Amino acid sequence: MELRDAGPLALALRRAKLGLVQARRIARWVREPAAFAPPPRTTPSGPIVYQRRIPIARTGADARLEAGKRHNVRLAATAFHGVAIAPDRPLSFWRTLGAATAARGFSWGMELRSGCAVPAIGGGLCLVSNALFAIAMELGWQILERHGHSLALADPGALDATVAFPHVDLRIAPRSGTASLAMAVHGDVLVVAVHHDASLPHVELERTQREHGDTRDTLIRRRVWADGALVEDRVVVADRQRIPQVLRTCLDCNQTACHARVELPEHAR
Repeated sequence: MELRDAGPLALALRRAKLGLVQARRIARWVREPAAFAPPPRTTPSGPIVYQRRIPIARTGADARLEAGKRHNVRLAATAFHGVAIAPDRPLSFWRTLGAATAARGFSWGMELRSGCAVPAIGGGLCLVSNALFAIAMELGWQILERHGHSLALADPGALDATVAFPHVDLRIAPRSGTASLAMAVHGDVLVVAVHHDASLPHVELERTQREHGDTRDTLIRRRVWADGALVEDRVVVADRQRIPQVLRTCLDCNQTACHARVELPEHAR
């Protein structure tokens, strides 16, 4: 069910279920500290094995939410710059970044939530999680946890991963050695790089996509060879996403009676 179609009772049940899964995730942080510990930090050094420049701006989007996204991505980049990741010290998106709250300086951006695009504090951070997931996929790292978006907005050939604090996480780790991340925003571009002195595996990605009316099914099978041996052969991505005809947010949606509507506060307008 999309948020715009939910009544008060459905929204209340959704909030209750959401609170339960959030509490369970925080309990896992306590029970499994090794799997979710914030990674140590270092000065990125050594050979650069991966580098990518990712445009931040999206054409046709609300200027206020775009400005908030740019600000949020810049804040997040400082949190991920210099983190050291190893097989026994995986990266958890939320344990590295922490909660994206207004008290920590995050601003209003666009967030995809249950089939709707809504204004939200910290909106736009999926640009960072997408970049981290692409790193892990293309370098043959272990994908310990990954979730797909509900809407098909990105380039069909993109690698995407959605996040929502604290229960929808992205967790990745190299197969050997210690890698360090370099991440910064230059102008309107997010620049990410990976420094790693371990030998890189050979990676093959096989993508299958089919569209059925307003939905798109995406399967990505990954094969990874290390030291001549096949160490992974599995479907990493199995997503069904809705293709919106027109993407609207609560700022331009005409369903003013929607119980899930989010209004921007005066200072953000």
